[in-house]
Amino acid sequence: MQIHPRVYIGFLAGLCLLYNPVFGQEDSVQLAKEYVEQANQIYKEQREAIEIAKELYILAADMDPTNLRANWMSGKLYLETINKDRATDYFLRIKEIDHKFRFDLDYYIGRGYQYGFEFDTALEYYQKYRNKVLKNASYRGRDRTRIEVVNRRIFECKNAKEIAMKPTQYSIVPLGDAINSPWPDYAPVLNEKGNMMIFTSRRREGNSSEDVDRDNFYFEEIFISWKINGEWTNAKNIGAPINTKYHDANIALSSDGNRLYLYKDEGNGDVYYSDFNGDSWSAPTKLSSKINSSYYAESSVSETSSSEVIFYTSNRGNAGFDINMCVQDSKGKWYKSKNLGPVINTKYDEESPFLAYDGKTLYFSSKGHKGYGGFDIFRSVYDSASGQWSEPENLGYPINTPDDEIYFHATKDGRRGYFASVREGGIGFTDIFMVKYHGDETAVPGVTVAKEQNGENSTLSEKPSGKIQSTPQESTVFEVHETKLMDMNHRVYFNTSQSAIEQVHRVQLDSIVDLLNKYEVLNVEIAGYASPDGNPRYNLDLSHKRALIVLGYFIKKGIDESRIVARGYGSIENEKESKEESRRAEVKIVSKKDG
Repeated sequence: MQIHPRVYIGFLAGLCLLYNPVFGQEDSVQLAKEYVEQANQIYKEQREAIEIAKELYILAADMDPTNLRANWMSGKLYLETINKDRATDYFLRIKEIDHKFRFDLDYYIGRGYQYGFEFDTALEYYQKYRNKVLKNASYRGRDRTRIEVVNRRIFECKNAKEIAMKPTQYSIVPLGDAINSPWPDYAPVLNEKGNMMIFTSRRREGNSSEDVDRDNFYFEEIFISWKINGEWTNAKNIGAPINTKYHDANIALSSDGNRLYLYKDEGNGDVYYSDFNGDSWSAPTKLSSKINSSYYAESSVSETSSSEVIFYTSNRGNAGFDINMCVQDSKGKWYKSKNLGPVINTKYDEESPFLAYDGKTLYFSSKGHKGYGGFDIFRSVYDSASGQWSEPENLGYPINTPDDEIYFHATKDGRRGYFASVREGGIGFTDIFMVKYHGDETAVPGVTVAKEQNGENSTLSEKPSGKIQSTPQESTVFEVHETKLMDMNHRVYFNTSQSAIEQVHRVQLDSIVDLLNKYEVLNVEIAGYASPDGNPRYNLDLSHKRALIVLGYFIKKGIDESRIVARGYGSIENEKESKEESRRAEVKIVSKKDG
């Protein structure tokens, strides 16, 4: 049974008309049973089309909250699609009605709480289920989740409490409908200039095929967009010979934008490339057998700026997908591939490697390492002296979440990056987002900072101050003004669920702007907070948004972005403060020597 999206939309609309709230309880229960039967049939015969089945199960569960099958499948399919934290409500219904419905019910409740950033509560349910497994060690039912999986979830939640709640100097910007669509959009790659983006989409609009695959989405096709006057143009199908009537996905782009790497699911999955000759793209050519294999899948690549080294992922190892590298000599001959080793690769999947323009910083996604759910984006730096990669660093929140973050690509200056994720601000399923780095330009990861040579030593160059010279007297001058500066620190209060700056705070912020313009040795730190009401993930997002609103105010007033650090710290509970006082952003002035 193949259901086209147009039929699906009309089908659900019809169901909504059928469900009338004036129905009696018996009518609702019977109608809910019918919806469950239809959803069961769809899920059984065309399991990939789970969005259709999910909507039917949700409708049935909301009509009859006592229907265990409807609640179970609603929660289960939420975990398998988007808005995963909403699964918790349905699982809790089941637990209230029949706590013996499934042996691993507590595990699934924990999953929903983990996606909702309620890590302490998730840990309680995971531990409860873990204890149950240990007490029933001989139980081997199909509704048993292995203890190794639970241990990993516990590990992720403990990581999340340390990483996700430790704000970083990043903000996330949705790219809007010029790039994204209501369908899955992912795998953004850019040229070195950052004015051309190529990505993969399963959208209906602009797709060269009218057919849908078994999962009820259109076949993958590759789209291209150009940045003109700071704005991305409406993405267009890149056309033949790159796109065909079946799946076609991009995975990397050379720095000059003239070589596009592709993934094709021919065989077990291989890497191809196509070259742009100034007018058109060449027919895709399969990469060397030193990279592609006969029996395994190769799913993503990244080349260095010289094109002499390629990083790629393959499942030819002992566990999951690993990152490998392959070197090419001056004559174009590829040598045998080499696994990057246990510092980078884990027993879980590693995907989408990207080597930054400094030639030593590797970004990649992993389900292992110190992650806190799904694919997280990590960064590792290669030390040529020791020949070793550094311990991978989780990029933290707001880049990473308990869901999947993948296909990260940084710009040459390191202040921007692009990746695929499912989160607030998106249009549909997986969308492409931009990440912006805020803070000192000398600390931008993946960028080689220009240095001044002084004999055998090199030091970071500093911009001289217009008012206070970079001399030993600088600290003395700052100390004289220290008391005054502390008085200049300010709290910006916000209304419930809002992040707009009221006029009463703008006067004080403007006086801080004047001070920053006068003394270039000063920076500003902004900390956003939210009241303890509401969902922890929502509060974390809201606190971050409040910090960024104040940051934007300073930037509009002409303060260089590199002098500002903005972070959101989520909700705070303080008995001495009212909820109104906790809805704030704190602006603190610091000296560069401290900041």
